[in-house]
Amino acid sequence: MSVGMTVLVVDDEPSVRDALELILSDSGYFVLASMSGRDALGKAHRQRIDVAIVDVELPDMSGLDVLRHLREKDPGLQVIVITANPTPAIVQEARKRGAADCLHKPFHPADIVDAIQSALARP
Repeated sequence: MSVGMTVLVVDDEPSVRDALELILSDSGYFVLASMSGRDALGKAHRQRIDVAIVDVELPDMSGLDVLRHLREKDPGLQVIVITANPTPAIVQEARKRGAADCLHKPFHPADIVDAIQSALARP
């Protein structure tokens, strides 16, 4: 169920951010978009977030640090990490910090929607 769910999208690449916003809006999600980690954390403190999609490489801080801060604020928040450079170390660290999933760029729109639905279905 996506109606009323808020997804925070954090990616400094406008094309990726815009594509995710379009895909998720079309799927019935309310989307908050950020191009930096600090902006994303500020938005997460001001508004309830159901799921976050966070790129690993951001201009001001690591997406893995954003993941950590988001989960410290809300341990139940489901965070999906996305990266263009998937190394085993990044995937392992994302999981260690509580990521629900780690997707590799480029991804298909259905992959993102499926990852969100799986994350929301977690107990």
